[in-house]
Amino acid sequence: MSIVVIRNLYVKVLCFLWITLCSCLMALSSCSSGNDKTNCIALENLLDEMVSVEADVAFPEPAFTTKHVSSYDRRSVLPGTSSWHANRDNTGFVRYESNNGRVEKVLFDEEGPGVITRMITTGGANGANLRIYLDGAEEAAILIPAYDIAKFPLAIPEGLLYRHEHYDTTQGSSFYYPLPYAKSCKITVDNVDRDYFFHASCRTYPKNTEVRTFTLEEANELQARAQQVSNQLMHPRTYGDNPVSRKESMAAGASIFMELPKGGKAIRSLLFQISEFDSIHYASLMRGLIVNISFDGKRTVRVPLSDLIGAGMGAPAVDSYYLEADGKGKAFLRFAMPYQEQAEIEINNISGYPVTLEVKACLSDWKWENNTLYFHADWRQENGLPTNCGIDYNMGTLKGKGVFKGDMLSLYNHSPRWYGEGDEHIWIDNDTFPSHFGCGTEDYYNTTFAPIHVYFNPFGGAPREDDEASRGYNTFVRTRNLDNVPFNEHLKFEFELISWDGGKVDYASTLFWYGDLDTHMTNPSDDQAALYDFPPAIFTDTEHK
Repeated sequence: MSIVVIRNLYVKVLCFLWITLCSCLMALSSCSSGNDKTNCIALENLLDEMVSVEADVAFPEPAFTTKHVSSYDRRSVLPGTSSWHANRDNTGFVRYESNNGRVEKVLFDEEGPGVITRMITTGGANGANLRIYLDGAEEAAILIPAYDIAKFPLAIPEGLLYRHEHYDTTQGSSFYYPLPYAKSCKITVDNVDRDYFFHASCRTYPKNTEVRTFTLEEANELQARAQQVSNQLMHPRTYGDNPVSRKESMAAGASIFMELPKGGKAIRSLLFQISEFDSIHYASLMRGLIVNISFDGKRTVRVPLSDLIGAGMGAPAVDSYYLEADGKGKAFLRFAMPYQEQAEIEINNISGYPVTLEVKACLSDWKWENNTLYFHADWRQENGLPTNCGIDYNMGTLKGKGVFKGDMLSLYNHSPRWYGEGDEHIWIDNDTFPSHFGCGTEDYYNTTFAPIHVYFNPFGGAPREDDEASRGYNTFVRTRNLDNVPFNEHLKFEFELISWDGGKVDYASTLFWYGDLDTHMTNPSDDQAALYDFPPAIFTDTEHK
């Protein structure tokens, strides 16, 4: 073989190797360049996931763990001790450090790959600046003045940023715009002479997961998509195709049973409508209609109708992404509920009053995947619970594998003022300390201080607030999109029972989650608990009557 031929062959081999190497490098860098939407966690994917029905019902792939970092009182170290309910919840932080000639308090410092899915800032901290450092950079990628997350340097659409009702005095806001990071995220504040209320929920992915770190440049390019997502969250579509319905007059003690079409389907929306009843019995009827739903031979839903729709005691109106009700007996659930072979809905009237009930399920075909999960909901109630006695109320304990999607807390407050000073704790799998530790009931449900008015946002709200002093009936609901919580074996959710004055409360809670057929709540109440004779409503302000 001639030298020329050998040389030409050598050049061709080198060219082939170079092209192959370049292709590999391009594939490896596709996440950072934005070319790969399927194998990379990036802002666009996360925005899409917020309103993805398919993502709702699936155990996440790649799997991730979750954590909620807050400014809770760091004296809370050991359950059952006197300091567990320590309540200076604006004092906690990670450390002090020096950055570019500034002394800063580090509020959040987590290794990636990960995503911040929800943040709350509040406290009226004019003169302070919030900084977000990404991937170990020496200078912050994002500077937020006045410790006010609503002043994020990007036009955040309304559905992804909720200003609390006390915003004008405290700058309290809930921020749901996702912030992905490949290596790390650190959040600091630069006025170290004061304390701050702070919350950040995050996901952490396995180390080999590709994540494209947030940039303002990419976010500006995706403004149209973010606005579309916001519109979907603010104005959700109620699926209406392929309805299966049943309407019957129900005597006291009667039941309605409805079998759904066989095989490979999903309930996409579920309507309940009561009519032909005495209005004075409305609250009792809505709580005395026990909804049972079974999928593929196993019951996964058993909740009073008033609580299943997120309204709670009295069944007032609800207006959020997954749950909607008019407060007069008509309600929608927009949780997708897939099944492989069969599904059945049964409603039992234990209220003692006659009523006409219509149930309508709208369905679509559904392809069952290896990580598809069933919809679950269950509830519990405890009455006469004393506050300020070191007790934690258990909202519900789940056993098995699944994804926690939300909850409702409905209650009667017998004490003279605010009852919800206690923090939330969520224990996941083998936690020896809660992965999620908050700063109070009000912050968990996206408000600053005790709410004084009914409010709603796409992620829930307060359907009922009878009295500005927080006496009497109150209901909160929260549902989760990107801030959902996967668990593999176990999830326990509780609130500390702390009130301003001491007293007693009656609590009822409902949990919503997706799981396999064996996942269940370990401590539900029985149906008869829904017949508890609650005290009359308290009104002190004519606008609440």
